[in-house]
Amino acid sequence: MAQRVLSRRLGDAVRSSVRPVSYVVSPDLYDGLDCRLSTASGAGPRAVGTAASFAAITGGQILQTATTVTAQRGETSRRMPWSHYLARPGVIETLGSFPDERVATGWPAADTPNLGAIGKRLFSAVQRSPDLGGRPPFRATRTRLRWVLTEDADNPRIEFSMESDELRTVRMAGTGLQPREVADFCADLALHDWLLSVLLDIIDRSRLDSSGDRMTVDPLRDAIDNVLHHWMPAARLGGGMQPFWDGVDRASGLTRQWQAQVERIRNHLAVRMLDRLDVTAQPLEGSLRSAAGNV
Repeated sequence: MAQRVLSRRLGDAVRSSVRPVSYVVSPDLYDGLDCRLSTASGAGPRAVGTAASFAAITGGQILQTATTVTAQRGETSRRMPWSHYLARPGVIETLGSFPDERVATGWPAADTPNLGAIGKRLFSAVQRSPDLGGRPPFRATRTRLRWVLTEDADNPRIEFSMESDELRTVRMAGTGLQPREVADFCADLALHDWLLSVLLDIIDRSRLDSSGDRMTVDPLRDAIDNVLHHWMPAARLGGGMQPFWDGVDRASGLTRQWQAQVERIRNHLAVRMLDRLDVTAQPLEGSLRSAAGNV
């Protein structure tokens, strides 16, 4: 189903895998850009080129889209014909100077280029697929992750921040990394951050912490049936990105928090099962006493 959805909407050259979890990703799609780059102090240099986007479906259920650009200083201070930029897919070039540090610092709050709008349009295009039938098993808030990578051979690092309920930012530095492998890493990080956010929301709706009312199990069934089995962080990442995942996971505690919440769910369901067994056993015990009295 997922492969058919992406191939019909975005082209036939989709890539897929089934281990350790099913994953289907579209071919890259490109959009032309001609805009000012935002910097920490305001508008920056003009940049021209193309943005690369892709859509991916994990586990046949979770849709993600990503849009990226590689920004670099152009060969000249004048605008080149489009053929020049089309020969460099996914790259935008500045006309003149390129204040890379100021652009990187300003990117989390940048208005231009609006890569989020491109990704949102692609997301909507996939959702309109006629192959998607029925309603989602439950409603969940969308989240966005904005990331920037700068070259730094001496001090590779990663900083992950939750800016709001819907926005996360990542600031990375390293060397020798390919744009696509970094995009795949950030998509994987965004996926697992979203899974954790969804799980916390489900637990909140289930009244797991309520001391008075008996909890309904239906919200937790959503987690068991549709969320828990997707948690496989860094399963598809190349070795060069593993240290970045280890760093962000150690600093933010994503896996520790996930494991703690899963254990809470399991413990609560175990207690409820014991309660149900106890309630079921009581009438049987009473019937045996009554039968014994009639002999």
